[in-house]
Amino acid sequence: MRNLNYYWRLVATAFAFSLFGFGGVVVPVVALPVLYLLPGGVHRRQVRARWLVHRTFRIFIQIMRGLHVMTWEVSGAEKLQRPGILVLANHPTLLDVVFLVAFIPNADCIVKSRLLANPAMRGFVRLTGYITNDSGARLLDSARQSLAAGSALVLFPEGTRTRPGADLVFQRGAANIVVRTGVQPTPVIIRCDPPTLSKQHKWYHIPPRKFHLSFRVLDDIDVSRFKALSATVAARQLTRHMEEFIAEELNRNEYGSP
Repeated sequence: MRNLNYYWRLVATAFAFSLFGFGGVVVPVVALPVLYLLPGGVHRRQVRARWLVHRTFRIFIQIMRGLHVMTWEVSGAEKLQRPGILVLANHPTLLDVVFLVAFIPNADCIVKSRLLANPAMRGFVRLTGYITNDSGARLLDSARQSLAAGSALVLFPEGTRTRPGADLVFQRGAANIVVRTGVQPTPVIIRCDPPTLSKQHKWYHIPPRKFHLSFRVLDDIDVSRFKALSATVAARQLTRHMEEFIAEELNRNEYGSP
């Protein structure tokens, strides 16, 4: 029975990833002309596209659960429904952004520019106007405009998936956005048990049992004490503070005890 369960999850995982790739190509192609025919400018078109991607990803995560590949739960999801928030999360798996977008109707994301070369993702990225991380000095302005327009901006401060067992190392981009926009970040703690779909895991590295993803949305981090510092010093200290904050929360059990 264990072997049967393993091979079922292998086939189901292959099907799920194939389905995602197919949807990533077909949905943008079908949606693009419809979105351009509807009234409204670029911003309104992107908001509609983000809602469409939100619903698409929502269906996808339900399918994965229905295939018995995984289970998932989220607490504090209502905090993600607020406009103009900056969502900061650790990044243990390949699916993290899919789930966060599935929870947020108007999610904007800062994504790696190489996703524009990925057939399964480039249509979504272009359709929604997601911000690519190669935009240099424009990235901060794009982030500020996104937040001001009421989007929920999703960012992984590590810049890549977490290596299991390794210490968190945040880049300063997230702190720079916080310092220069004044938006208090909303942290999301993501756990995956058993570990899978990390930097060390390919999609076919099937864990011994179906994996469980949990998302815990916490209250906004108070960053008021950094406002008196210069932007450079504040970004450096805030980066360290957020690293320690997220690491401490990851070390707590599900009941909040260390």
